[in-house]
Amino acid sequence: MKARSRTGVPEAFVDALCAEIEDFKGPEDAASVFWGGGTPSLLSGVQLHRIMNALRSRFVFHSPEITVEANPDDVTEDGLKAWVDAGVNRVSLGVQSFDDRCLRKLGRRHDAERARIACELVARYFSRWNLDLIFGVPPIEAWGATLAEALALGPPHVATYGLTYEPGTPFERKAHEAVDEETSLRMYQEAEAALAAYEHYEVSNFALAGQESSHNLLYWHNKDYAGFGTGAYSYIQGVRARNHAGLDDYMRAPGAKEESLRLGDREIKVETLIQHFRLRAGLPRARYEARFGAAPEADFRGELDLLAKRGLLEEMDGSIRPTAEGFYLNNEIGLALVG
Repeated sequence: MKARSRTGVPEAFVDALCAEIEDFKGPEDAASVFWGGGTPSLLSGVQLHRIMNALRSRFVFHSPEITVEANPDDVTEDGLKAWVDAGVNRVSLGVQSFDDRCLRKLGRRHDAERARIACELVARYFSRWNLDLIFGVPPIEAWGATLAEALALGPPHVATYGLTYEPGTPFERKAHEAVDEETSLRMYQEAEAALAAYEHYEVSNFALAGQESSHNLLYWHNKDYAGFGTGAYSYIQGVRARNHAGLDDYMRAPGAKEESLRLGDREIKVETLIQHFRLRAGLPRARYEARFGAAPEADFRGELDLLAKRGLLEEMDGSIRPTAEGFYLNNEIGLALVG
């Protein structure tokens, strides 16, 4: 779910969002809600309740995980109380770094002190919360200190992502600053060592026992999801679709799709493997067979054999899963399956 504004969210947008939710044609059962994209933390308490009521009237929830994604500089005590009151039970904080030099490089509005304060506030109100960190940001030597500061705050869940310099993004012109593969691997391994008390359950995610992100696990298990709001993505019964990203276009026709693509059977199977191979637990054979009526080797014997020979996949306890090297070189697994 996406909400965008810097000065609060207009009521007209909330009206459109609630209308889109109420008009949704699709499955009724829902396991989680994730408020992401833009700054959902700028919703007022009344607006948050309106949207949650629209969701509860349209979907049947079973002990849902309800997450708000927030920037540290948007976290306030009153806001946190409003989230709790609305039923939010998890917060994901985009901290990125505890070094002001790195934060300036990333163009973040908050500084390290504000990030610390936000973490402490969130921990006061939520037992389930996550902080996001980014490695590969100059100065490289700041990474170890950022990890130490993160650990000192006691987050139950930590996500670490390598900085990418994608074409068309603000970072494209800084591509010359990108760290080499060897340095990136060293920083990744530094995070693994620092977070040894956590379960490294997904390529980029570490959690204490029972603190895994239920919502993200739905993605990694290649389950259906419905997206609401500007530019929101949905994936339902093999169809991947995207709402209009422009606010005016969205307001004119809430829920109208700017893009829509039906995946073929082979594409759905590839997607299922790629997502599961991001997880330490990998792909349970029984799950694949129950969904597709055949063993994974029946569809991907050549690819799976090659990846096993390269040391990127292994067999364990009825599952095919990534090795330690396969975790770091996870993109190689995806390329082999797509190719």
